Amino acid sequence: MKKLSIIYSVILAIFLFAGCRKDDNPNVPDLERVPLPLITKDASTDVTISSQEPETFAATFIVDLYYKDDIKPQKFDVVVIKNGDKSNVKSLKDGVTTFPVSLQITGSQLATLFGSPIVLGDKFDIGVNITTQNGRVYQAFPLTGVAYNANVAALANSSTSVRYEAICKFSAEDYAGDFKVIADGWGDYAPGDIVAVTVVDDTHVSFKYLDANARPIIVEVKPDNSTFVAKQVYGDGYGAGYGEISCETVPSADNYVGPCDGILSVRLKHTVSAGSFGDYTITLKKVQ
Repeated sequence: MKKLSIIYSVILAIFLFAGCRKDDNPNVPDLERVPLPLITKDASTDVTISSQEPETFAATFIVDLYYKDDIKPQKFDVVVIKNGDKSNVKSLKDGVTTFPVSLQITGSQLATLFGSPIVLGDKFDIGVNITTQNGRVYQAFPLTGVAYNANVAALANSSTSVRYEAICKFSAEDYAGDFKVIADGWGDYAPGDIVAVTVVDDTHVSFKYLDANARPIIVEVKPDNSTFVAKQVYGDGYGAGYGEISCETVPSADNYVGPCDGILSVRLKHTVSAGSFGDYTITLKKVQ
């Protein structure tokens, strides 16, 4: 009997809902199609801010529509917030009506907008306030709730905002010279030993281990300051009879550079034709 009562209640609720018309409740809003913004960084310009030289930051980002052929907005107003503070929204560009459009932002502009110098860790989020054809405004950074709709982020390749963060930006020229060994799990070096690091190009540096016929281990530094070593031969196997010895990075939080502190760190797997010796981290610090 309890089961039948529950089923009846559900059916009654369905009929009540189905029988409800907009005319019966004038407070029910009209449905409206809202154009979805697509905001992306131009990767040929700065994608992060150098905390060492924030005034050199110059980036281009693109404001477009996610659905190219759908209804257009009355306008987009491009805005920015600093460090997640939604109570302090600044305007970058009002009245965008042509898509796509490329817009520029500089470090000096951001410092002036927010009235303080850019320092390490500062984060700037750029989005758009949408004004629909009916004049309704949807904010990029509302004080409560999420922008537009919680499900937007699940759309493939959607991007309703971009972030520029002040990081210790890698400069290869700062990584030329003597480095002190902080730790070497592989055991070639003791803490305090000095290792020479050489610049290969703007995104690669190298160092050597102590094999008798050592070759440079070339380290790639990614834009996010992570490090990567493609598998490469770096020696003749220390004369142990195994043949050439190779190394490569394995996924690890130990793969990074810390430019503000002059740190170079990689976690390397060491292998010979017979197998692997395991993976170990070497961490170096620039001698000032």
